Amino acid sequence: LEAVRQNGNALCYAADPLKADRETVLEAVRQNFEALAHAADARKADPLLSADAVAVNPFAVQGSKSLVCTVLELSAVEGRFRFRVALGLGGKELEGDLPHSTTLGDLGRHIRASALDQERCFYLVLPGSETPVSALDVEQPLVDLV
Repeated sequence: LEAVRQNGNALCYAADPLKADRETVLEAVRQNFEALAHAADARKADPLLSADAVAVNPFAVQGSKSLVCTVLELSAVEGRFRFRVALGLGGKELEGDLPHSTTLGDLGRHIRASALDQERCFYLVLPGSETPVSALDVEQPLVDLV
């Protein structure tokens, strides 16, 4: 995994199981969009691994050195989602509201655009969880989580 973080095209030298692993391919494509050509055929057709989808995916893959943002509050109010997020350990918080149709990826992109470096990926931990959401869960609707 670390090799493709440094050079996405290192995927061409990876074992077949790694070429089929969604998170490994995501990291490779994140580093170099052309790396998708070296992925297993099933991954080449995966819409979450297209260059466009990877470019807007805000979530870090397990093992990355990334900031951890913790959702402190998430609730549905009058057809919208209210949220409050701790940005790392420095005491900074972000709060706001998003439309009812919001996905995890939409929330992550909003956090990144509002409070983080635009190109930076981060971990997002939801209320009641000790582990971050997967970078592959970007399309999950928030309505499923509240």
